[in-house]
Amino acid sequence: MNTKRIVFGSPKEVTNPGDDSRSFLFPFTCVETKLAGSPEEVGHTSKHRLIVTIANNRLPAWGYSEPDLGRVLFELGRREVCQRTKSGTLQPDTRVQVHTGNHSKTPPFDASRIVTPDGAAFEVEEERRIGF
Repeated sequence: MNTKRIVFGSPKEVTNPGDDSRSFLFPFTCVETKLAGSPEEVGHTSKHRLIVTIANNRLPAWGYSEPDLGRVLFELGRREVCQRTKSGTLQPDTRVQVHTGNHSKTPPFDASRIVTPDGAAFEVEEERRIGF
């Protein structure tokens, strides 16, 4: 099995003026775990961007404070990045949309239990592919 190490950097808000939503960028790198810490690591590390956009109508319904909202959006996006890594479909850019069609009005997480994005590291095992 091939295992990937994903490490997130400093998040920042990237909302376009006039949008009826808020967008947050979570940059991250990805490298095979067996290369982490080796001299070859830098040459085999890919850079990625995760952008999570939340519709403004979710904000009052969820009621998160500013720091908590960032952690919750990170968790929603992190799960998508891990799933795409697992399936071998991770691309340089990953976008996640949060709106009434895919998230209820109740807050999805206890934000105090979510790690801070900056420096968060995860290992994801890619699924075995059968066939040609």
